[in-house]
Amino acid sequence: MEIEITVSTDEFLEAYQHLLISDADIHFLWGGRDSGKSVFIAQKLILDCLKNDYFRCILVKKTYESIKDSQFQTIKDWVYRWGVSDFFEFIESPLTIRCINGNKFIARGCDKPEKLKSISNPSDVWYEEGDHLTEEDYDTISTSLRADDDVKITEWFSFNPEGSSGSFEEHWIDKRFTEDCPYNASIDFSKRIMLGEKEIEIKCTSTHTTYDINPYCTDKRKAKHELLATANPAKWRVYSRGFRGKKAIDRPFMYNFNMDSHVGETTVNDSPLIFSLDFNFDPFVCIVAQEWNNRDGHHLHVHNEIVLSKQGVNDMIRVIKGNYTSLQLSKAIFTGDATQRKRTVEQSVRGTENLHALAMLDEAFKLGKRLRVPRANPKVASTQDICNFALSLHPDIKINPKCNLLINEMQFTECDADGNILKKDRNKLEQRADAIDAYRYLTMYVMPDIAQF
Repeated sequence: MEIEITVSTDEFLEAYQHLLISDADIHFLWGGRDSGKSVFIAQKLILDCLKNDYFRCILVKKTYESIKDSQFQTIKDWVYRWGVSDFFEFIESPLTIRCINGNKFIARGCDKPEKLKSISNPSDVWYEEGDHLTEEDYDTISTSLRADDDVKITEWFSFNPEGSSGSFEEHWIDKRFTEDCPYNASIDFSKRIMLGEKEIEIKCTSTHTTYDINPYCTDKRKAKHELLATANPAKWRVYSRGFRGKKAIDRPFMYNFNMDSHVGETTVNDSPLIFSLDFNFDPFVCIVAQEWNNRDGHHLHVHNEIVLSKQGVNDMIRVIKGNYTSLQLSKAIFTGDATQRKRTVEQSVRGTENLHALAMLDEAFKLGKRLRVPRANPKVASTQDICNFALSLHPDIKINPKCNLLINEMQFTECDADGNILKKDRNKLEQRADAIDAYRYLTMYVMPDIAQF
């Protein structure tokens, strides 16, 4: 007997609807609280349980006992809300959800790893609060997931990027999977593994959200989030805005940077674009800004960042030309690292001739006097005072939220007692400071105007 059940797409929050048809192997739903991540996964799994010929899902959390009040209860709530409770049986000992069609949900906790090996042919796994799992937890579970060739295993992660050590950038999930995934966006990406001469692709999705995308988040809940911004900004960053949790630093280089004041939507107008570049090989960073004056005062808005990994000047030129119009580039201003005057870079389009990077930009964009790079870089320690003076007193410095690398470095780049940026270990994101260098060059360029306010 077949029973027709209709679930409207409107039942699912728009931010997650693309996942209804995704064929990825691993889905990461992460970000701030009250963004509906867990609800969507529960809805999607209920739908699959009802319609798929075969469905066997494992509900995983750090502890077995905590599953009853989280995933188990969320699924139960939505089964009743959709009016399909006649098709399900909820068993509390052991935690199991059975569907009338033979499909089911099984609960397992990482505190009882031996229980995981008893499950054969799972179709789905949902890791709730995935950031609470250790890498050993995940490896134990994922390597225990064995399925017949005709059964595809789909893994679902839902979490806030807190990190048990206080730094999510050191967490195995971020290092292994989500390190390059942006905030407030959805992307598809892949991990590729070579088995001999055969390449295996693991398809992944990353969907980062905050309570802003959830129309069911009440005004009182929103108010509590914003109250946290004043009471505990560090927790607000993670719990409310879904930024990666980080360890506190002793000496921030940009000590006057403030998330509330300096991060927000930026205004694009007819003023010349300013491209400020830091020429490291990995990453090679360019930030794109505008400055202008009107009756409201002076404005400096950073609209975008271009971050290239292990690519050169020609690649950056290509990306800039691909993202901005000829009219915009015809009046754009370029600034950046003055030390590039002393370095030669192979210019492939001109055979064996070597040019320094600034000359390549000059040639590519016909810059002339629009190339505004000083003869030498000012000392880092002196730019710290200038940048922080501007951040403290300037009426309108704004960085677009999509500038993830710059925002992270503005918060967590550390310096020594003399104001010099710590850059001893480039394996640590807080000691790369590539985007913040581009921002320093930008500030040095606009500082004559900033000084007028």
